[in-house]
Amino acid sequence: MHVKEVEVLYMRRIWPVIIVLTLWVTGCGPAFISEGNIGEHKYVVARVDTLYSLRMPELYEALVHSKLLPNGGTLSSNQVKAFLDSILCDTLAGFEADRLDLSEHYDSYRIYKQRYHRLLTTRYLDEVVYKTIILDSQEVVDFYNRRPDLFAVEEQVLLHQILISPLGLKNGPDSLHCRSLTPEQLEKETAEYAQQIRRLLDFGEPFSEVAHKYSHDTYSQDRDGLVGWTKRGVYLDPFDSIAFAMEPGDISQLYHDKSGWHILYVEDHIAEGVPSLDEQQYGTAMMSLKQDKANKIGVPLRDSLLAQIHLVFNEELLDTNVYLVDKPTWAAIVNGQDTIEFYDMWTFENAYRKKYDVDNTTPEMKKAMLHTFAGRYAFVQAARTTGIDTLPDVVAGEAALRHKYSKAIISEGRREALWNPPDSLIEKYYNEHVSEYKAEKPLRIQHIIVDDSVFGEFVRDQALSGVDFIELAKEYYPGEPSIRADLANLGEIGPKDVPPELYNVALTTPVGGISHPVKTQYGYHIVKVLSQATSMSVDQVRYKIIPILRKEHAHQVFNKYRNELYAHFNVRFPHRIYPVHLRPLTDRPK
Repeated sequence: MHVKEVEVLYMRRIWPVIIVLTLWVTGCGPAFISEGNIGEHKYVVARVDTLYSLRMPELYEALVHSKLLPNGGTLSSNQVKAFLDSILCDTLAGFEADRLDLSEHYDSYRIYKQRYHRLLTTRYLDEVVYKTIILDSQEVVDFYNRRPDLFAVEEQVLLHQILISPLGLKNGPDSLHCRSLTPEQLEKETAEYAQQIRRLLDFGEPFSEVAHKYSHDTYSQDRDGLVGWTKRGVYLDPFDSIAFAMEPGDISQLYHDKSGWHILYVEDHIAEGVPSLDEQQYGTAMMSLKQDKANKIGVPLRDSLLAQIHLVFNEELLDTNVYLVDKPTWAAIVNGQDTIEFYDMWTFENAYRKKYDVDNTTPEMKKAMLHTFAGRYAFVQAARTTGIDTLPDVVAGEAALRHKYSKAIISEGRREALWNPPDSLIEKYYNEHVSEYKAEKPLRIQHIIVDDSVFGEFVRDQALSGVDFIELAKEYYPGEPSIRADLANLGEIGPKDVPPELYNVALTTPVGGISHPVKTQYGYHIVKVLSQATSMSVDQVRYKIIPILRKEHAHQVFNKYRNELYAHFNVRFPHRIYPVHLRPLTDRPK
């Protein structure tokens, strides 16, 4: 090669590198954005009218705290854009939710009201009941000592154990040897093996390690022998007399019952009665005393509120099957303020029908049902009367609930959870991708092996003349006569199941046809083709196609949802989006 040719070839190879370096130096854009250069990229990547804008450092921060690329790597521009779309759509759905009238969406509004009423009730009880309770430490101690009915416990031990059993040996590494033993021999070998395990503990091996490695108790072995707190009367004799006589930290000698040989380790022991008042027990006693006092205040309060309930009933419909009345129809008005709807009664109706063994509740039963349901509104109305609904945290909680359920309605447009592709779409996809659904084992064949091609032609002629192929196999196939028919039936095969020469001949032989002898390493094969499937049917691959179509449809639905939001809010992308490099999750800031 001439010097000039070498120079030209060199320039051709290095020219792309020069272009990349030139673009970098002249500011046409980075290869990717990373932790090292994010400070240079403070531009806006998305702008939503005058409402909102997102800068590249904010997008990068969100990517860093995502779970994308857990092992680290570089996200392509398309992947970064998809992530940006998800952030923007979530933000825009929040903007749209603030404009939504939630009361126009019955089911969501109903759930929102239930959650808000629960918030009001909880906050009301906190203010008028729980915050009025004052406890001192001596009061807690006195309560603990005088209420053995609440705090007394049965005697129990915190138990660990090792079990060595004949069954465990029979299923263990030496199972072949153990299965050859008589029951008496196996019992003797089990006892000797158990003594060896006990000696490991005598030599100082940790109980947990020995239990994990050698115990045959499948429940406790994986927990390093830990059984847990155990009372008397749980296990076979002589367990109680041994375990409950041990001191914490003791390891028992071997003892035997019908399940095998046991070694016990008692970590702790609680005597029967009221345990000594430690920090944990004090906390339990304090909560119990607080609840006891709360009940003494709250029960009379509840009874008072229930006694003040006044209901106006929808008498015309109370003899109607509640399931046949439109859900929003009013059933009763509580104290002239809140409405109980027929849909509310659905939660009680079936229980009342079972209780009274009727096909439809009577008006009297429905009134009793409505009185029960009205109790919920009694607390809600008391909360409003005392101004609970005006407290800052309650106002914020209500706004958060309303926003949550409004946003959920807006976000429904980004997916169709119950969508299933119609048969026509499945068939269309199948026809367009039929080459992908070739049968893995398209041929069903029988064959006969002989040692000589001339003799093979003789066997083929007999088969073509009408002699049953399997009968010929029984006569001519080599090997044990009793299995010749089974050997001749190869069943369904694919290209990896038989030598290639045999498969190629079978593939070109028509269904029902019989091939000329074909040579492989095993001899000469005469092949009869019973059936041939060129591809799997649409029904056979339906389960594969449906998830693909669902994913495509979900992508289309999201794109439509995204595009409508972007158009509505006039979303713009003023700057090019570059790939982003991320460190592995373990190296990213928490």
